[in-house]
Amino acid sequence: MNSLTYKDIIDDKIAEWQRGLIKLEEQAGKASSDSKVKLNMRIGQLKSAIDIATGELHNLDEQETVSNTRETKDKILKIFSSIDKEFIGFQEKTPYML
Repeated sequence: MNSLTYKDIIDDKIAEWQRGLIKLEEQAGKASSDSKVKLNMRIGQLKSAIDIATGELHNLDEQETVSNTRETKDKILKIFSSIDKEFIGFQEKTPYML
């Protein structure tokens, strides 16, 4: 079994975030006009956070060496966690709609 590189893991995580954004945008499209404005604003903030995280993750991957692998891994996981928390917070504040 081939092991994944940091680049592969980062790209998979970014793709997961993009899929999550699409789902959130679909929810916002179905929301009432008041909710839609708030949801779209929060989605914009989340997109911005993902864009920043994407740049940071790619920089970390490029700078990774044998001597800093552990430190790089910890930084990558911290970024993953911060964006994942944003998604979780978003889902908790977004009521389920039929």
